[in-house]
Amino acid sequence: MPELPEVETVRLFLNEVLLGRRVERVLHLDPRMVKNGRLSPDEISCRLPGHVIKSLKRRGKFLFLEWDTREYLLLHLGMSGRLLWLPEDVPWAIHTHFVVDFGGYHLRLIDPRRFGRIGWVEKGDKLVPHLGVEPLSRKLTAHELRRRLKTRIAPIKSLLLNQSIVAGLGNIYVDESLFRAKIRPDRPGGSLTEEETKRLVRAIHAVLKQAIEHRGTSFSDYVDALGQPGKNQDYLKIYGRNLSGCPVCAKPIVIQVIQGRTAHFCEHCQH
Repeated sequence: MPELPEVETVRLFLNEVLLGRRVERVLHLDPRMVKNGRLSPDEISCRLPGHVIKSLKRRGKFLFLEWDTREYLLLHLGMSGRLLWLPEDVPWAIHTHFVVDFGGYHLRLIDPRRFGRIGWVEKGDKLVPHLGVEPLSRKLTAHELRRRLKTRIAPIKSLLLNQSIVAGLGNIYVDESLFRAKIRPDRPGGSLTEEETKRLVRAIHAVLKQAIEHRGTSFSDYVDALGQPGKNQDYLKIYGRNLSGCPVCAKPIVIQVIQGRTAHFCEHCQH
């Protein structure tokens, strides 16, 4: 599933090629993908032509295309979605659910599982007020994270996956952050000390920035807006490395299901 670094990688590229471009036509919009906002699929298809993209914003795993009308098109890639920038003569892939013609180039949303979503909204990122603190913002401090974890008895792995606490993290980057911070994923969130919380915040920042630098992590579905896989899978320390052993102590990496989600960790290095 595309997590924050993958969505940010797509946003950074599209920000370079889409700003100031005018929509010529909406060639296709699968009604099943429109799950947010007040406009119907037909209304969105009629509204977009002629509008110019003013900016691209990200909130957690959500992407927002801002138009010259100060309205927004919300896009979420779900479990397997791909948002591609392609020449118009490239044949449509199977499971293409949204195609916007910018004149010579298309923006296409491809989503085999259709867990993604599209919506036309007036309030932009305010549509997702349920999301927690943005992990790359200055708002994610050790004090703020500890306040959100205080008295929580759920495992820290589950709490970091909770989008209402921290927005944008998924399995890969939670495991990597906890390993870097030397914290077991099954520790109760409220048990973290002040020093451990500081390490965790630093680890989250470092892990996400590294992933963006390497254009995201590709194991199966994710590719960037040009259809190219990311490189960050080559830099992961713990996630999916169970056959290699811990990179620090060489002991076997443990795989454990915690509240329905698989966690990778080292029992020797993480406490």
